[in-house]
Amino acid sequence: MTAADVFHIPVMMKESLDLLNIGPGKVYVDGTVGGGSFADEILRRSSPDGFLIGIDRDKSAVNYVRKKLEGEFNGKRFKIFYSNFSKIDLIVKKTGFEKVDGIVLDLGISSIQLKSGKGFSFRDEGGLDMRIDAGGKLKAYDIVNFYSERELADILWKYGDEGFSRKIARKITEYRKRKLIETPLELSMIIKKAYARHAYRTKIEPATKTFLALRIAVNDEFASLALFLERLKDILGTGACVCIISFHSGEDRIVKNFFREHKEFKLLTKKPLIPSVEEIKNNPKARSAKLRAACLK
Repeated sequence: MTAADVFHIPVMMKESLDLLNIGPGKVYVDGTVGGGSFADEILRRSSPDGFLIGIDRDKSAVNYVRKKLEGEFNGKRFKIFYSNFSKIDLIVKKTGFEKVDGIVLDLGISSIQLKSGKGFSFRDEGGLDMRIDAGGKLKAYDIVNFYSERELADILWKYGDEGFSRKIARKITEYRKRKLIETPLELSMIIKKAYARHAYRTKIEPATKTFLALRIAVNDEFASLALFLERLKDILGTGACVCIISFHSGEDRIVKNFFREHKEFKLLTKKPLIPSVEEIKNNPKARSAKLRAACLK
């Protein structure tokens, strides 16, 4: 994997790291290390003796970031783990720390995944995989080809907020009576037919919400986020903060409700921060991002 392969523009990085108030001698966690942009900046801001714990479910990303940071920083200042951020409490303790001073979580799909050939993009001609962790058993192919019409519709509605969920599920089940759906491009064409004339009225590609829903379902992302949130109070030190960037209303709702129900956290963002007009212009993928931050009292 080369630097070009993992080129990724992070969303609201400055806002997130400013809220964490990063400084030397402290311990920070990047729960979705991706291409290493956040990790790199955290190590710079916490110089000369801050420590970073990085986590990612994508093994290729973990290997890349380890090598990248080793070349730029003292290897004693960081550890990168191939794991799910839902296990953050175990990972922190495994590193030798009881508490950390700040955590950042970027829940968006990275350019690493989009270029992986695993079917995250509806323009991809590869297979319908969508597993961030290659060790996972469930693939998008399994859901699309073998789930019932009702199960499909429920997934598209629950995880994608897809208003055409029933029509899309019906078109998928009708199509697969003739042949199994093999590629993302094939699936996106079926979705476009379900949208019919509405496909030309929507501002986004008709397949966007379906692909988002399948990715979330395959990787059980809502459950991972809920587990992560429940473990925060056990690993954050007093006054330590967490910043979470979400790209889906369901994810944002989980985060919002958690902080609303757990009074031991002080909100730093009463309303979620959103990217600036300039950032969205430079990085259109940022358009749906929301940043929420809170500190443990």
